Amino acid sequence: MRRTPRLFIVTVFLIALILGITFTIKYAKGYRPSFKNRALEGTGLLAANSYPKGATVFINDKLTTATDDTLNLPPGEYPVKIAKDGYIPWEKTLKLEPELVTQTNARLFPSVPNLKPLTFSGATNPLPSPDGEKIVFSVNNATTDTKNGLYVLDLLDRPFSLNSDPRQISRTSAKYDLAKAQLIWSPDSGQILATLNPGETNEINLLLSPTSFTDIADFKDVTARLPVIFKEWQDLQAKKLHEQLKTLPEPMQLIATASAKMVTFSPDEKKMLYVATASAQLASNLIPPLPASSTQKETRTIEPNHYYIYDLEEDKNFLISPFNQNAPVIWYPDSNHVIMVENTKIIIAEYDATNRHTVYAGPFSQNFIFPWPNGSRLIILASLNGGSALPPNLYSINLK
Repeated sequence: MRRTPRLFIVTVFLIALILGITFTIKYAKGYRPSFKNRALEGTGLLAANSYPKGATVFINDKLTTATDDTLNLPPGEYPVKIAKDGYIPWEKTLKLEPELVTQTNARLFPSVPNLKPLTFSGATNPLPSPDGEKIVFSVNNATTDTKNGLYVLDLLDRPFSLNSDPRQISRTSAKYDLAKAQLIWSPDSGQILATLNPGETNEINLLLSPTSFTDIADFKDVTARLPVIFKEWQDLQAKKLHEQLKTLPEPMQLIATASAKMVTFSPDEKKMLYVATASAQLASNLIPPLPASSTQKETRTIEPNHYYIYDLEEDKNFLISPFNQNAPVIWYPDSNHVIMVENTKIIIAEYDATNRHTVYAGPFSQNFIFPWPNGSRLIILASLNGGSALPPNLYSINLK
């Protein structure tokens, strides 16, 4: 019997190996065999992920899978819904492209608010620190005069759920009525400026530490040094903003400095929230387009008195809401959502203006809202005691 030449066997093996590797690579990129067309056809990859996990995924209104899972689907647009008992459903139309992965990154928020009091003697003029880790407020309704004064609430979670109570940092008196003081944080969140009788001849300015108690006997009026202090703080703020603006394309730098106000960057500094003060037209492709970037409707025509979010990585600009001086839009800690007030309701929306969910529709005061640093809670100021004369307190709303 004639033997098969060794060269032939090696050749067949190499061809099979190359075909196998090619098929594996194509398969990993989302290509799937099409028996109808007798070819490998590219598919889009949908990474259906959510927080919390274990949610149900509906595609085209059909139950398809559960998070976290990756699906291969023909390219095109798909209505996707992610739902979980006890949470507000997440819905978005996503466009899948061949060989590219599209992630849902669905953040689900509880459908039933769960409130917990953080203060019990009232909280007047609460003011969050620039680093988002503290809130200073005054108390003037305590059971004893020695407990009236300024307090700081730390927002950092501690092990075993042992969160500290608000910490008193100063005491009020007839001369130093801190309940009426104007409060300002230093840019580094390391000091608090309390101004009494602002604009009057007897104006007093006190610099206080947010981490320790300052007795009345140790108060030092820094009014004479105020111009120097403000100059140092303004320089710090300007330097930080300058460094952030340098990451923008030049046309966006111009808009941020000449045609916008209330410019704030997301915690990860990859998106910019701003209020337009003049009309402008954003050119297309200010930066090279990224694969699998957002396909949600954006707005390149900017009109004054509206909030917008510009995505520095994807060169996308989204209209968020009309500007309301009394209800500012603020960032949620994950950098993918914003918090706002609409018609006395607290709304959390994605940065592209989709999935606008009402997370709280109960009473709250002064439109005060602030997120816990890890996003697990919202803090509001509210009076829940039936219209009594008692001052409002700080409450947390669970978002887990």
